[in-house]
Amino acid sequence: MKEQLQQIQAVAVVTFLCILISVNSTGDYGKWFVVDGARETVDPETGNVTQYNTFQYHYYLDSYLLTDTTGNSNSVTYESQDCVYCLNKVDSANNAKMTAYAAGLLALVVAYMANNAVSSLHQNTLRSALKNLKYFAIIVLIVGFLSTFLFYTTWSDALIQDEVALSSTNTEGSDSNKELGCIKNLLTFYGEGNCEEYVQLQAGEADRITGRLGPVSWSPGIGFFIVLIGTALTGGGTLYILGNIDEEWQAILKKQELIERQQKIHDGELEKSKELMQEFEDTEERLKEAEKRIEDVRASTNDIDYDGIDDLENELDRITALNQSVNTLNSSLESKLKTARVATSEVEKRARMAEKELLDDLSAKNNLEKEIEDLRAKHENDMRLSDRMTREIGSLRTMSDDAETKAVDAERKLKLEKPDTVNALESYDSVKASYDKTVQEKNNLEKEIMELEQHTLEANEREKSALAERNEAINRRKELDREVKLMEKNKKRINDKFTTLTTNLEKAKKELNDAREKASLTMNELDIERQTIIELEQSSEQFRQKENEILGMTDSLKELQEQVDNQKESNKKIDDELKIEVKSKEKTQKDLAALENASQQVSKVMQTLKKQFEDAKAELNISIDDRNKAERLLEAEKTEHEKLKEDLEFLQGTTIGSEEDTERKIKAMEIEIPKEKEMADEMNAEAQSLSDSNKELEEKIKDARIESLNKPVATESSSSTGASIGTSLTVKNLTKETEHTFELVNQEDANIPQGKIPLSNPIGKSLEGSKEGDEVKVGPTTFKVLKVN
Repeated sequence: MKEQLQQIQAVAVVTFLCILISVNSTGDYGKWFVVDGARETVDPETGNVTQYNTFQYHYYLDSYLLTDTTGNSNSVTYESQDCVYCLNKVDSANNAKMTAYAAGLLALVVAYMANNAVSSLHQNTLRSALKNLKYFAIIVLIVGFLSTFLFYTTWSDALIQDEVALSSTNTEGSDSNKELGCIKNLLTFYGEGNCEEYVQLQAGEADRITGRLGPVSWSPGIGFFIVLIGTALTGGGTLYILGNIDEEWQAILKKQELIERQQKIHDGELEKSKELMQEFEDTEERLKEAEKRIEDVRASTNDIDYDGIDDLENELDRITALNQSVNTLNSSLESKLKTARVATSEVEKRARMAEKELLDDLSAKNNLEKEIEDLRAKHENDMRLSDRMTREIGSLRTMSDDAETKAVDAERKLKLEKPDTVNALESYDSVKASYDKTVQEKNNLEKEIMELEQHTLEANEREKSALAERNEAINRRKELDREVKLMEKNKKRINDKFTTLTTNLEKAKKELNDAREKASLTMNELDIERQTIIELEQSSEQFRQKENEILGMTDSLKELQEQVDNQKESNKKIDDELKIEVKSKEKTQKDLAALENASQQVSKVMQTLKKQFEDAKAELNISIDDRNKAERLLEAEKTEHEKLKEDLEFLQGTTIGSEEDTERKIKAMEIEIPKEKEMADEMNAEAQSLSDSNKELEEKIKDARIESLNKPVATESSSSTGASIGTSLTVKNLTKETEHTFELVNQEDANIPQGKIPLSNPIGKSLEGSKEGDEVKVGPTTFKVLKVN
């Protein structure tokens, strides 16, 4: 275990030194991020490569090192004037540096804690030292991962933002101020890629390539991995080692606890031995005092009169015999009193049971009276509902009559004024509204009838429960009568026992008086010596206690007499309450008979209401049939009217003639309209078939219209094709708001200054297949196609 803790200490110290090197070194171990790649500079006019260079960026936490193709290196610190646009890199590097320093210091603390644990291996502080070591190992892990996580999440964004700030200082048409160039659009924490840089030489012309970057790779450096791996080894290794040596240090801790317990036991034994010594000394002193007392007693025994003591012993034997006789009397009296108390307790229990049952019967009676009152109220409500239903049925009849009259009026209007279909429709709406009202009222009536049926069912169930409760009350009354008889028998037994107890008490009092006289004589005789007087006083106190017990028995007998009297009074009350309950039950029986009559009347009323409801339902069905007929007639007339309108429109559109011919045809059609309306009344079935044929004609007309619309669309779609070789395009640069004309040609005919772009060019590739209105994206710029020729 000691070796493993020393290993933790060594790993923590090495981690601290490695973190210091990774943060402060300017060599390979201090590199936190590396960008390595090549750049091709291209002549924008000819498109030829003019120069090829390689570059390497080594980023430290204080500066970065740029190495070119020739091997020349240039180091730039982030906070110098040469790196004005390095604010984001400074913030990210400072955050990583502070957390890395914190991780290094915590690694030192872990080393110190490991040393402390080694020094306290055989001490009581081992448990706390290992706990502290474990906690600081966890903190080292968290801080180390936090440092690398901050660098991972912020460094690539910092490079991109600083590159954007640096490129914003370029003048129009130039691209000189840059470090990473177009790689900023691809840059992440780890990866590789290629990109191209563009510039516009003249306004209105397309962007031209000025350089290519590729292949370019970027990745984290050794310093990043030193912090990550070092903190992981320190924190994770410490936790792993502590997990492996858990059993060992638990065994050591148990040994230390055993040593502590043994020490405590030893100290306790020492204290106990001290206490025993003190007790031994105290006992020696007590023995000395006892020996002195014995000597005093021996001196006093020489002066004792032994003859008087023998006489006293004889008197004491006689008194003990008297005590035994008194004790036997007391025991017999106590047994008798116990039996009497048991009997009285049983009587009291039965009386309480009877009172509870009476209270239950009274509550049941009250519940029955309440239910009877509820049934009466419900009966009254049912009667009111029946009156209301009769009124509503009358109103429904009147409304049905009104609906019939309105339907007759609507038929008359339709026969007289056939073209005025608007009035007919309005009457139809009113009839429909009245029908809806009747339907709603019918539903409400059905609901109310269902509720009345439920009320009647509940009333019947309540009547059954009332009858059952009445039978239960009769049975309870019989049981109470039986218990009253038993209570009278117990009363006689208690009186007999009371008489026997009184006789026994009188005998005991006489014996006690004799014992008192004899005790007074003995008290006069035992006044010679103090010790004998004390013994007699004790015996007299015992006799007094027994007298008090006897007096308590007399008090208990008085209480029994009072309880018997109370039981008599309670029995009288129970009889009176039983009489009152019998009268109330007779009343409830009468009320139940009245309720039965009322329920029969309610059932009769319900039957009459059902008959009235069925009659109203039949009348409603008749009115509904009439309304359906009127609706069918109206629908047939609507279809005929629409058909006539379509015929008129067709004739107006197709016929070629004078206005007089059209007027004649219209008049002829107007003459035919009433005839067709009369025919529609007779041919309702044929109207449905005509409506179906009209639907088929409408579908055919729709199909013909769709075909006529599809023909010109097909011709247009055949003419609209995408851009290909030989097509000229007018394009608008949306980023710069400039227009350009391009012609897509083969590679041989390419001439970029004149606007002839080959398909191998990225602009030509993106424009191939485009149409008017399309937007095309080429790198960071977007073009909109205005014309395609």
